[in-house]
Parts: sequence; structure tokens; C-alpha cells
Amino acid sequence: MTACTRAEAQLDDSFTPVEGEDQSDLLTIGLSLLGSTDLARGQGQGSDQQSSPNRVVSPVGAAAAAGVIAEGATSKVTIDPKRLQPAWTMWRKWAGEPTNKPGAVPVISAAARLLVDPKIPIKPEYSDTITGWDVPIETGKVTKGNLDSWVRTNTGGLVKGSGLTVTPDMKLVLQNAIIFAAKWLVPFKADDTIKYDFTKADGTITRVDMMWLFQHHGPYIASDGWQGVRLDYTDKELSAFILIPDDDMGEVTPTKLRQALSRLVTAQEQTAILKVGLPKFRFTTSKDLKGFFNHVGLGEKVKLTKMTDLPTNIVQAVQQAFIIVDEEGTVAGAVTEVGMESMATPMNGDITIIADRPFYFIVGDAKTATPLFFSYVGDPTKG
Repeated sequence: MTACTRAEAQLDDSFTPVEGEDQSDLLTIGLSLLGSTDLARGQGQGSDQQSSPNRVVSPVGAAAAAGVIAEGATSKVTIDPKRLQPAWTMWRKWAGEPTNKPGAVPVISAAARLLVDPKIPIKPEYSDTITGWDVPIETGKVTKGNLDSWVRTNTGGLVKGSGLTVTPDMKLVLQNAIIFAAKWLVPFKADDTIKYDFTKADGTITRVDMMWLFQHHGPYIASDGWQGVRLDYTDKELSAFILIPDDDMGEVTPTKLRQALSRLVTAQEQTAILKVGLPKFRFTTSKDLKGFFNHVGLGEKVKLTKMTDLPTNIVQAVQQAFIIVDEEGTVAGAVTEVGMESMATPMNGDITIIADRPFYFIVGDAKTATPLFFSYVGDPTKG
């Protein structure tokens, strides 16, 4: 697979909060970060990213960043760091070097750090707390070169540099990176890939490279407003969940999505002989996370006195993400960064699942469907 690199387009600042839902729930976070699906209909308006028909985010990366910062907050936040921490650490068994070449065994490379200017004292209690998140504190000057180097090293060069704009007052930066690479348990055959009609959200039709599995035995749903399938990766513990709502995607809620996913996890699965059509796609998203951080109580006025006694403000929060899906498997990655300024003084054909209209593509574990990566695919032909 060819590497996807840093998205150069303007930051997508869309954020659609889902009220009345648990703000520590990763599906809620994922849907909020993807923003309104109406953006897919408004192409040609606003920035390139905002008019993109496709978006990918890592709810885990965003939630982990928010959780680590929230551990240092004394003001009220609406997320529970203790509930979010396992979502960051649960992937340890798949640890490996970041790569864009899936091997026989899936790899999830996860790394994080809090870079702190030498003049900023961090409280020992906070340091001990985030050690449980696998987040070490590194002392050093916050420079663009320092941030870029960390990003390149911890993504294997798949993301080229930091998404932050370094300012003289930026004294603390939280960075985390996730790279996922896995082969399908049952790969698609390249010879079976053909051009096929895909109906976009605005009703227009485009031609996509549609991959096919025939006489495939696997978990599926085809009722209650959804069509969907779970496609496992080689270890049978990590999976892709393809969910195609019958109705407008604007009507999808975390509750509806959770109910659909619950029918595809291993404990609840219903299997059959399937004919599966899935488009090839690859795209990147650069996401401004300030809307999310503000919504959960981590805005510029948050008090971070458990972290340091010096007045400290969150001034930037961004995520760069990419995803590549083809006949061989999936490669996805995300870098999440939070910049803080301190005021420091110095089948048989019976069942067919074809993703030929907008769909969600979620990468997670087969038991719980915890969303490591969460994508909305509105036009597979657009990068």
C-alpha cells in the first residue's frame, strides 16, 4: 500500500455535538467529530476539507488527548478520564512498529508524550497519573522541528509533520499517534474488482472501484434500518464494520449506531453466506478539535492546576488522520496534538451487502466494536 501523508488542506472545524448522550462514549465522540453529513451535499462551499464527501477521525486518539488533559483539570469537565483510559491502553497486545505494509499479524502502533518546556514545573501527582496512560513526560523546548520529528518517527513517516502552529508562548504539547495496519482474513481478489455505480448523498452517481467477495461466510445485518457486514482481519480479533443506513445519515444517532454495531460483535453475530461489495478508498482529514474540547469543558478557560501551578491555557487542538482500504487490507493512522500556552514567568445470492451509497467504515475489535478509527465515506473516488 502506498503511504498516505499529511493532509495539506485547511483544517475542518466542523463539530456537531450530540446532546443527551454520554460524552465519554466513543461512538458519541466519533459522530460529533465527523460533523453533519450535510457537508457532503454542500461541495464547493467553504474550505476544501469542509466540502469533502469523506471524513476519517480517531475517536480513541481524540478521547485519549482529552482524557490526559482532563486528568490535570480542577474545573468541571463532562468526560470521565478513568473511563476513557482503557480505550487508549487496550491495544497493547498488537503493539509493533508503524508500517504501511500489512503483514501476517495486525499491528497497532500507539505512542504518546507530553512535551514540557524546562521552565514549566509539572506536579509529581499528575506525572504519576498519566504514566498509567502510557504517556511519558519529556522535557525540551517546544519547536516545530521537535514536534515534526516526533510525528515522523512515531508514524513511520506516514504523517509528515505536526499540525500545530508553534507560538513563542507554547510551552506544553501533548502528542499521540496511532498507526493501524492489517490484512483481511479473507482478501478480496484484484481480478474481481470492477467499476460500479455509487450513489452519493446528493443523489448523483459516480463510478467506483468496487471489490467483491462471493460465497463469503460472515456476520451481517439486513433489517431494522441497516445493512451491514463485519469483515475480520487476520487475527480474527480486529475487524472492520461496514454499516449502511437505509435512511438519511442525518438521522443516525449514537444509540442507533450502537444497536447496529451490537448485532455484529462476536457475541451477538448472525452469519450467512454473503455477497459483499466494498469500494476501494483512501483519503485524509485534518481536524480542528477545539469545538470538541470546548464542548467537554476543556476550553481556553479550563483550570489545569492539577498539572501545574502556572496559569496554562489550551490554545490549539488538531488531529490529522488518513485511511486506505484496498483488496489486501487496511492501513489507517492519526496524530492528535494539543498545544498549551503558559503564562510562565520565564453466497448463494440470498443475502447481498453492497456499499453502493454513503456508509460508515469503523475499525475496531470484534468483541466490543470499540472504534479505533471512524470514517464516513460519501464518495470513494475522492481522496
